[in-house]
Amino acid sequence: MIATQTPEPLHQRPGVRQFVKFGIVGASSSVINFGFFNLLYHKAGLPLVPALTIAFLLSVCNGFFWNRRWTFKETRHQPAHTQSMRFFAVNIVGWLLNTSIVVLLVAHFTSSGEGLLGDRSHFLQVLSDIVIGQGKAHYGFWLVNGALVAATGVVVFWNYFANRLWTFKQ
Repeated sequence: MIATQTPEPLHQRPGVRQFVKFGIVGASSSVINFGFFNLLYHKAGLPLVPALTIAFLLSVCNGFFWNRRWTFKETRHQPAHTQSMRFFAVNIVGWLLNTSIVVLLVAHFTSSGEGLLGDRSHFLQVLSDIVIGQGKAHYGFWLVNGALVAATGVVVFWNYFANRLWTFKQ
């Protein structure tokens, strides 16, 4: 008689559990990112790119602490300085993706949805204004936060796979 194994329940699979933990840490980092971004951009009056950058850095520190301590705890025997350097390298790419997506979406919708396919000169002027910190009055709360939600949705996958396969590699 051949014994059959019942498949392991989805919630008990190590990769699924790890991704869920990563998602929880990511949610806490997103709260920090959105909170500080809105505080810096809407209340303190910082331009878009510096506000995005500072908020992103604060959320990255939270993410490293909790991912090392909880999500990828089985790799804590590796030197923290090595993991932190890798984590921050991964997040530099994440910051570039995040900031680029937010800036491009804000520029696209601020230039009447013309983007690169319409009047490029208007789009490029809006893009330039965003990068140098001008024209802030045109970028409303919902526009910048909607763009940040979209960017976060993309960057989370980059961060998970890059950190799992490189930073916290077993």
